[in-house]
Amino acid sequence: MSSLVHLEKSLRIMIIYRSDKVSFFFVFYFLINFQLRADIENNNRLIGQSSPPISLQKLNGRDHLHIEDISKNYNIVLVFFSSKNNQSLKMVSDLHQIKAGIISTSVQYYLVNVFEDKEFLDSFINKKVFSIPVLMDHYGVALKMFDSDVIPLTVVINKGGEISYYNQGYDDSELFNLITHIRSIK
Repeated sequence: MSSLVHLEKSLRIMIIYRSDKVSFFFVFYFLINFQLRADIENNNRLIGQSSPPISLQKLNGRDHLHIEDISKNYNIVLVFFSSKNNQSLKMVSDLHQIKAGIISTSVQYYLVNVFEDKEFLDSFINKKVFSIPVLMDHYGVALKMFDSDVIPLTVVINKGGEISYYNQGYDDSELFNLITHIRSIK
């Protein structure tokens, strides 16, 4: 919300300086830079906090995975995705490559599908040949517990249950940060 207020103020400033091209470009640069900072702050706000107590249904439909229990012994990488979102499918593909490239017994990878039913998801995953376990978040409750409504959402939870990485959306340049972070956790 605060970024919208700043956007309005910046637009007013741009109208005042519309005749001076140099000032206009300066304000435009400031506006873009401010929005990028707001996005970074938005992605960093949960880092260092405890992970919410989440229980997600496994794709087989009978069992549930409790994130709290897994995070006692392992670092966890969660990627929330939807088969209807191209950016999240890119992130799923990238996560498979990251998992193949970083061999670690202390990291568990999970894909969390949001808003899709089991039957559709079964056929979709069989066609794509996912090697990372898929969990289901039918109603987006777990996504909301991580204070997000953006897909893909990537979250890393350290042993002990603390969020150490949080990124909403997909950005090629952010993949390097994710890889570096996964390599740095023990």
